[in-house]
Amino acid sequence: MNLHKLFSAQAIPRKRFPKRRPGQRPKPRRRKPKPPVVNSKRINYILNDMTTPDLLKAMHAPIQPVSPMFTVRKYAGGGFKRGTAEDLAAQCFVTMTNTLNFYAQHGGKMNRWIGTSNLAVMPKAGVDLNAYYDRRSLRFFYYGHQKIGGTVFTAESSDIVAHELGHAVLDTFRPDTWSAASLEVWGFHEAFADLTAMINIMCHDSILQRAIDQTNGDMRKQNVIARLAEHVGKAVFALSPGSGRSPDCLRNAINSFNYVPPNKLPKNAPHNKLSSECHSFGRVFLGVYYDLLVAMYEQNRNDGSTPLEALAHARDSLTDRALMAIKHAPINVKFYESMAKTMLWADKTKLNGTYHDAMRDVFIKRNVIQPTLNILSNAPSCDNNEGIVKMSSTLNLKLSNHILRMQSDNPLYNVEVEIPQEQAYLYDENKTAMDVISVSDDEALLGAQDMIEYLHETNSVGEGSDTPFEIQDGKLVRTHFA
Repeated sequence: MNLHKLFSAQAIPRKRFPKRRPGQRPKPRRRKPKPPVVNSKRINYILNDMTTPDLLKAMHAPIQPVSPMFTVRKYAGGGFKRGTAEDLAAQCFVTMTNTLNFYAQHGGKMNRWIGTSNLAVMPKAGVDLNAYYDRRSLRFFYYGHQKIGGTVFTAESSDIVAHELGHAVLDTFRPDTWSAASLEVWGFHEAFADLTAMINIMCHDSILQRAIDQTNGDMRKQNVIARLAEHVGKAVFALSPGSGRSPDCLRNAINSFNYVPPNKLPKNAPHNKLSSECHSFGRVFLGVYYDLLVAMYEQNRNDGSTPLEALAHARDSLTDRALMAIKHAPINVKFYESMAKTMLWADKTKLNGTYHDAMRDVFIKRNVIQPTLNILSNAPSCDNNEGIVKMSSTLNLKLSNHILRMQSDNPLYNVEVEIPQEQAYLYDENKTAMDVISVSDDEALLGAQDMIEYLHETNSVGEGSDTPFEIQDGKLVRTHFA
């Protein structure tokens, strides 16, 4: 080999630059942003929030999933003072990484987010007692007041961080839930976000053991898993005494709320009552999720497992069934029933029917499904290996063309809305129809009407960040979940 020729000027191709006109300045070269310098110091991770300061874990940073990508602003590893932007970033990083990795192990792996290739996470986004997801970012705020004894950082609550992440996960798997004109779909979004908060905290054996110790093994009693966002909940209670709110958490998975169609509920109610407001109505399915967890735990205990083994296995089993149903459940204005029936179908046909009877009892007790069986003589044949045949789809229309009973002052009747109306037959492993999920045209239209009347009466449509919906090109579109 002629080394002289190889390294000679003639052997190296010249880089050609475009010609510039006289007096024209060259365009500045774009530089790629440098990745943050991340140290190897251990992170003092808050397993729950600042109401349980002993539930800490000094840990090396977990391995971030390759996909879906997220970037936490100011993340630089561990070793930072509590409350600094860097420490808040570390808390967000660990919660998000742990949750995404756990979901990926249970059939919930995602390639990318629905609204962006790289989700921006802002642990110290501004002053407010709030947090939200807007398809491009997760934003966590902070708030200080003498009534709450200092400053509360929402990013210090693993429940809050995992909750907002849950919105992003559900949106990615089911983007059809984003702008759906249905109070029930909206409420379910909040319920799944709360489930994600519960799942995240249960990834740690010390949390499971704390709950077992608190209840003496009876998971029907109050415990650290069931109480969500304790620190933020206490702050909200201190700022709004007499509101009926719980003094020790934002929401509680141990509740007695049974399913009632949202149009039969008031639009707002004290916190100890049920309303059609999304966070309030979401507590119905949150209670269902927790009851399912307990039913699985108790069945595992009866089969001889230790309390810790039984609770960990119940966590995994609930996650498997919830994620499988999320992917397959037909979306319509009776989405709670759709999710319940799809979870039962998933358990029986995909997961050996281990908990079918116990799950069915929970759904019936909470009034999510009825005890009577559907007559399926007219079911179409199943020509796929999935075991589900879907019919109908989302309708995009103006309600003014289809609804006779209208509020004259509601402009949303003349805006195009997304009306979820999927229906499906569910089949067993022998391709025999085992259940049907259906809604009528009238139910779908009236469900959408209930939604837009709620949005209008609560001033929830606008151009600012304080409203979750806006009108874009004549269509009703969601902007964020808060």
